[in-house]
Amino acid sequence: MLTRTISNTSTWAAALLLLAGGCEGAEPVDADGDGEIRLRGDDYPLGKLNTNFLGVDETYPLDSIPLFYDANANVRLHAVWATTCVDRTIGTTYTNELFYTSDLDGVLGISVSDGDLESATFKKYGEPSVTCTVSGGLWKNTVWGVITVDENDVEHNNYLMILDRRLDTHGHWVYKWGVLTGLNPFSPDSYTPTCSEATDTFLDLAAYRYHAYLVDDLAVDHNTGDFSAAADQMFIACISGAVGKSAFWGYVPWEVGTDYHELATRMVRADYCGDGNSYTEVGTPIQVRDKLGINSIQDNGFPYEAAWDLASQSATCLTTPRNVEVDAADVPCGLPQCTYGNTFGKTLITRLAQ
Repeated sequence: MLTRTISNTSTWAAALLLLAGGCEGAEPVDADGDGEIRLRGDDYPLGKLNTNFLGVDETYPLDSIPLFYDANANVRLHAVWATTCVDRTIGTTYTNELFYTSDLDGVLGISVSDGDLESATFKKYGEPSVTCTVSGGLWKNTVWGVITVDENDVEHNNYLMILDRRLDTHGHWVYKWGVLTGLNPFSPDSYTPTCSEATDTFLDLAAYRYHAYLVDDLAVDHNTGDFSAAADQMFIACISGAVGKSAFWGYVPWEVGTDYHELATRMVRADYCGDGNSYTEVGTPIQVRDKLGINSIQDNGFPYEAAWDLASQSATCLTTPRNVEVDAADVPCGLPQCTYGNTFGKTLITRLAQ
């Protein structure tokens, strides 16, 4: 096996700049100029759909990455780099060498299926006739060049790295993404997690607190909460946000369908009217029962919160809102109180847990 170790950081940086299009003034994001990015804290709005971000002072949310190159888009995936790659035709694994896939040489060839990145063909930097495959665990530590355009039409090169890839408690892949805040774009230590930290005292999140699901072809409206199809997009659904948390609770779209995932997201946010308004309160535990048998209510002694309907994408009844400062009568869609009769057979049923 032929291997070549590149130890000169400037060589790697030159390759990055070349494949990123050589934009003058391009630089990694930096909050306050101190090399750190501040994570969203407790003051972040309750019921947030997603918490993946780039930019100074968390002002640039990055929900999704297009898996094709559109020169006119405000978010553009320009190239992906790997330092480990497998040539299956000759049984060779290249390590400590630089490989890339880039729009410079055609389509990127990256896609997502059932929440996992599929195999992609990479080319050797400086010798593009040599190709190999990145798949599975080899996606870890790959570097993603994402160009963003700010409100002043200035382009910025942002470097992301996949810091971790693992299975969740239901057997679905989750990814931990980082944004470059240090000096070495090929060192995981130079990256800060892009997702806010997930907190849930009733679930073991220790291994997943900065992770996200990859959902293909999804767009989410932050005003209405509506899901829609977005071809060739990869939505990064942080577990710390409602889109990712509903998946963490078992409602992944590639198994239950996009409509079920959308309703579960509204349930996580206590979006009773299905209009995008959230009535949740941080730290309030709930019990969930669904028609699919993924989750079940363990203690019927606690009051109903709501029942949720797949067709209407909203609650159909409401007894005890999750937020103690909200009265059910004040919820504008005028929902009746929940009873056994009007909760029977509903897609999701939620009860409080304390």
